[in-house]
Amino acid sequence: MNALRTLLEDHDQIVQEIDGGNDYGEDLFVMLTKNGHRTGMSVAIQVKSGAKYKRANGYAIPVEEHFDDWTKSLLPVFGVVFDIESKRLYWVNLSAYLKGVLTPKSWVSVDADNELDGATIGDFIDVAQEYAEENHSRTPREIPAQVFSVSETWSASPDWFIGRVAQCEEIAKILTTTSRRKILISGIAGVGKTSLVHRVVREPSVQDAYSGAVVFLDMFGFSGDRRTMGRAGAAYAPLLTALGIPSSSVPAGIGSQAVIYHKRLDELADLDTPVLLALDNVAEISQIAELLPKSPKHGVVITSRTQLGVIDGIENIHLQAMSGMEARALLSANLASKNTSFIEPQKIDTLCTLCGRLPLAVKIAAAILKGDLDLDIDELIEELEEEGNRLDVLQYGDTAVRAALEVSYRHLDDDLKEPFFRLSVNPGSEISTEIAGVVMEVAPLKARGLMRRLSESNLVSRSPVPARWVMHDLVYLFSSEKAKELMSASRWLACFTELANCYYYAADESNDRLRGVTPSARGRFQTAADSLRWFDIECENLVGTAQRASDLGLHEDAYFISMNLVLYFDMRGRVADALQSAVLAHDSARVSKDAEQQVRALNNIGLTLTTQRKFKEAIQQLTKAQVIAERIGFFDGGCDAAIGLGAAVRQYRGPAAAIPLLRQALHLAEQTGRKNSIATALTNLGSAYRESGQLGNAAKVLEKSISLHQMTGDLRKEASAHGGLGAVYSNMGKYELALGAFEKSFDAYESVQDKFGIHLGFMNLGATYCAAGNLGKARRCLERARAYFSKTENSYYEASVLANLGRVEHAAGDLKKARQFYTRARDLYAAAAAPDGLQVIDHYLRNLDA
Repeated sequence: MNALRTLLEDHDQIVQEIDGGNDYGEDLFVMLTKNGHRTGMSVAIQVKSGAKYKRANGYAIPVEEHFDDWTKSLLPVFGVVFDIESKRLYWVNLSAYLKGVLTPKSWVSVDADNELDGATIGDFIDVAQEYAEENHSRTPREIPAQVFSVSETWSASPDWFIGRVAQCEEIAKILTTTSRRKILISGIAGVGKTSLVHRVVREPSVQDAYSGAVVFLDMFGFSGDRRTMGRAGAAYAPLLTALGIPSSSVPAGIGSQAVIYHKRLDELADLDTPVLLALDNVAEISQIAELLPKSPKHGVVITSRTQLGVIDGIENIHLQAMSGMEARALLSANLASKNTSFIEPQKIDTLCTLCGRLPLAVKIAAAILKGDLDLDIDELIEELEEEGNRLDVLQYGDTAVRAALEVSYRHLDDDLKEPFFRLSVNPGSEISTEIAGVVMEVAPLKARGLMRRLSESNLVSRSPVPARWVMHDLVYLFSSEKAKELMSASRWLACFTELANCYYYAADESNDRLRGVTPSARGRFQTAADSLRWFDIECENLVGTAQRASDLGLHEDAYFISMNLVLYFDMRGRVADALQSAVLAHDSARVSKDAEQQVRALNNIGLTLTTQRKFKEAIQQLTKAQVIAERIGFFDGGCDAAIGLGAAVRQYRGPAAAIPLLRQALHLAEQTGRKNSIATALTNLGSAYRESGQLGNAAKVLEKSISLHQMTGDLRKEASAHGGLGAVYSNMGKYELALGAFEKSFDAYESVQDKFGIHLGFMNLGATYCAAGNLGKARRCLERARAYFSKTENSYYEASVLANLGRVEHAAGDLKKARQFYTRARDLYAAAAAPDGLQVIDHYLRNLDA
């Protein structure tokens, strides 16, 4: 362990050692770095040493009970063997090896050629980084962690919190008066870990000690589905906002977000304004390892239902059940409206004991007594004592919580029991009243009444969002088990199918609005903003429904829901999620053997890859779509593929190669008669004409495309055409016309909240001002565009902005600054593999030299 850790740390990798008390076959977490900065990727390592691991031709690592751990871990797991005699290290990728076998293996071979030393450590890190990135791309989309600032959200000491005085004092002391400001609070579900953290972080002494910020994150580690666990990558952006970074300055790439996040923490530490991070509901260290601050000035409080592994320098506080006195006080407080003076103290103690003295169980028992006026404490005690099937909910044996939930369920009115367990048909623990009605098979008005009554039993609670409800994750699991027990498989499947259809129809309507389709007078989405807001709220349920539908073989539902998510993700800048949805749609279409759906999904994959500037892959997918469309006679799909292919080729091989393809695509579009396809083909052809210098043809086709886009109502595409026409007018020297076109482009992009399009417009507007001689306005527009493209890590467009800034400084006579801009632009064009851009920069530099 020491040999490996020293080697890794000598090469600037960040290592966290894991205590063996919770053995998942992982001894170290390694946070990978490059050029002194975290890459946002991590791997886990299992370390072995001893003669029994040596073989004639190398070494071997036993799998034992770790097959599932190593194949299903959130992080890739590598194995390292230390040869005691030679003092040498050897490695193997355990995750990759085991995922490639059909049946579980007892041992994993370690090749003697895979030595790990100072000469090979660089190659090992590269392999680990590459595999971690591949593993990340295959993993379901990031689930946004719930992040908010406690100092902004909550005030003063809460009067609802009862007991835990010693623990509050201990935690506050560790956080404020010691140098080891890391705490893990562990305990079974319902023991009050989250409430305790909320209580402590409101202490004035804690607030004063962390003047930088006190930030709370829910990592959803026990949500019931491993795929919906919160992850570090999803937390960076909201964390940066909570730490004072404007959302507009947060880059899209996780790697860049990680760099800025840790840089921001270091800055706050240097300013002596420490931050306290409260990381709630953590199931695995891998969820939070990348979030832990390096500076000891910052504080961290973690809550988990398991012990996790011991993180370096952390204080472990295992939260036990409440004391008898605390549980009595909690029960009495929750029975405030019911006279408890006549109840014998011994009976209260017995009830609290049967509830395990767990706060969640005690509160539910109190709700039962309050809700049923005919039920007395003796009857409730009798029912709990007779409970014969006290299954553990979690590893630490939540028998009391389970029993209380069962009793709570049994004391529901008969007409509430089935609605309660039907809620778990929804793939997430948060649900709207409308969808609750769908899974309950009742009208929305009745569903609202049922949900309100369920909330009175504490089995569900109101969400901060109107007309939405949330179940505790433990209650959601309980509801799921009841559904499996009491619903027939056919009834459950029919219920889920109806839910999936409901999500599909709503997503389809919302997607139509984003595409510019005029809504009906009674449509739920009257503006693009309405649609985006709905997608923001329901996104995780939609993704979960699509994935669950795919798992269940409901490939039509999986296809349509996924396809409707692609545009939303694209507009929100979540290109990786857009690609993942398109891939799921294609996989579903392929299983269904629906060739037309395959073509449409491949077109979306190709367009998304083009957005990512992965032109080779995009061209492959779009060409495949064309081939399939031609084979089955799917004219519309073939036309869309041709347009997408022309756009990809234009950016990859240049306008000369794209113009014939786009002309052919236009011909196909005209044969279909679809205005949207014709307009899209014209817009792309106009861009190719402009880039090739055929300005007259460019203006002509772009003007025609604008007219057609206005007929279809697709504001986003109309904005693109206006922007292209503005660039053409600018190249022609018709600056007033150019400014007018750009203004129309901005208005359309603003209406659909397309930030990329807006800043592309600023770049083109800056170039126009430069050409017109207004250098001050040119600089302001270009710097604004530069900031956006830099933050979103769009090298190609950042290079284009820098090239224009070089022209501005050249025109202003500052040749030194112009050369700096040109040189930086050349580097970025090279990184983006853009030969056309390099040619332009070489031309500018020759002019500068002359």
